Amino acid sequence: MPVSNEILISRIRSAMAEAGVTQQRLADAIGINATALSKALSGTRAFKSLEVALIAEQLGLSVQALLSDSPAPAIAIAARAQPDASPALQRALDRTDHLLELHRLLVDLGFGWRATSIDKTEPTGAPYEQGAALAGQLRQYLGIGAGDLPYQLSDLSELLEERLGVDIGFEPLPPGLDGLSVASSGLAIALVSSGISATRQRFTLAHELGHLFAGDSQRLTVDENVFGRKSPDETRANAFAAVFLMPIEAIRAAAPHGISEETVATLLGRFGVSLDALAFRLHNVGMVDGAGRDRIRSMSSNRIAMRSGRAADLQARGDRRTPGNLLKRAIEAYIQGKISVRPLAALLDVDPDALLDELQPPSAALVESTGDAVEYLL
Repeated sequence: MPVSNEILISRIRSAMAEAGVTQQRLADAIGINATALSKALSGTRAFKSLEVALIAEQLGLSVQALLSDSPAPAIAIAARAQPDASPALQRALDRTDHLLELHRLLVDLGFGWRATSIDKTEPTGAPYEQGAALAGQLRQYLGIGAGDLPYQLSDLSELLEERLGVDIGFEPLPPGLDGLSVASSGLAIALVSSGISATRQRFTLAHELGHLFAGDSQRLTVDENVFGRKSPDETRANAFAAVFLMPIEAIRAAAPHGISEETVATLLGRFGVSLDALAFRLHNVGMVDGAGRDRIRSMSSNRIAMRSGRAADLQARGDRRTPGNLLKRAIEAYIQGKISVRPLAALLDVDPDALLDELQPPSAALVESTGDAVEYLL
């Protein structure tokens, strides 16, 4: 809940004094008249939301620090990392802190959001059984049963954002980190590194979705290897990912006479997973024995390498996708004049001035009418 105007004024004055910033200097920095700022600081006029955001930026504070009447709520977070990922993880957490701060600012400005709450039966049994059960429930909720998910990562992300209210982003996270998920204040977000292979991106997205759907508590978990030993939460999230991406009904229907190289190529093209992920899934559901699993893992023919979707997979590395629902809210806040271009630029990771130029309508456009055609001369 936002603080009273008196507390807000006190915090701004204290921050100004600590930073050695005068009223005139602050007014010039945020682009308002010094008299208007003086009136706001004396309580004779209220601060506008955009002014608060700009003041926070100039004084090196978060908007949350100025507006909140209580500490930021606890964050439930889980991460999927490669060995020796601690420094990479900390840098990525700085990014999630920014996303959460923007979310809270938008909520304070009236652009609220809460990820979809899905009724589910809490699973029992071993962690891998829980993950499998949760994946089945989510597939049923989405109305896809054992059907194929969208192959393109962008299409899959849009489906999940629209139906679940989650936010999904792809960006070049620091090396060593595959992805992470955060849940706080109604925001549920999964960030996936686009610096890894497309098949690993897909599995990581499903893995983080498993963390979010399970409601994992506040603790940080690090995987050293996707198929190695891990905590119960990680085992559950991996099992969720395997079942969510590769339902057993689809596997059995595609391989009524057993597993051949052609079947493997077909399943890879449908599920968009790696050979390792498919091999372990086939072994775990009893379609192949240990020797068959290892044989699949070692396949390297052109049929496998150039399976359907491979061209899109190769193009996916290094892609960037901004969390969709958060972006839509930020754009709407900008359109309504509630935030400046800077929070939007930070979300998109672009230069604010360049974004402002891109968003401004052509100011010197000349319109020439030639019959039924209209030409715009810039």
